[in-house]
Amino acid sequence: MTKKKSIVSKLLFLMLLLTLISCCFLGNTFARYTSGGSGSATVTVAKWDITHGAEDIAVAFDKLSPDMDEYKGTPRTHSTGLKFVATITNSGDVDANVTLSAAKDEIFLQNAEGTALTYGDGIGDPDGSVPNRAQAEEVFSIKLYYSTTAQASPTKENTTLYDDTAESFEPISVKAGGNSIFVYAEVIWTSDITGSLTGAAADERDTWLGKNAATVNYVVGYTAVQASELPPTA
Repeated sequence: MTKKKSIVSKLLFLMLLLTLISCCFLGNTFARYTSGGSGSATVTVAKWDITHGAEDIAVAFDKLSPDMDEYKGTPRTHSTGLKFVATITNSGDVDANVTLSAAKDEIFLQNAEGTALTYGDGIGDPDGSVPNRAQAEEVFSIKLYYSTTAQASPTKENTTLYDDTAESFEPISVKAGGNSIFVYAEVIWTSDITGSLTGAAADERDTWLGKNAATVNYVVGYTAVQASELPPTA
């Protein structure tokens, strides 16, 4: 009897062991398939490339004088005419909005030695014969123009006046892919200024400037701002 119980116990243990082994195999057999891998994602950066040529922006105007006519109640003006300043090219991948600027240089009016003029108390104040700085500087002004094609002989008719004070002003759009704008400038000598000096007093100022001023100096520049994106927004 004891021998039979021992055999039964051994058989039960063997069956339990086989059951456990079977469960292990079944578990592996019915597990979900899984796999993994890795790759790469590359984004090409849109190029930003706005240039104005190989040299710094520099323009030298021909000599400028005041208008030679007598004062007859209308302000007398004389201009250098339009002069080429720079070509601004967008060789990048995105569009650009370009704004132009022209401001008085730190030393606006210089003498022949390259230094600032020495001003007086002001013509007519009370009987001065040397203009003050404000009277001297208000004579000169600058205007900028641009076109989308190069102009061998730029005029106000074949270019567009750049007027950032206009209510409808918008920056100049320069499309990507090598498009350009061509910038021009003119400097104007205005002899008679209402509320300041006109007529004989203006002639006196013009004469003093002709004797003492050698150059009128401006800083001309531009700013380009991104105006499109890649890929385009849906």
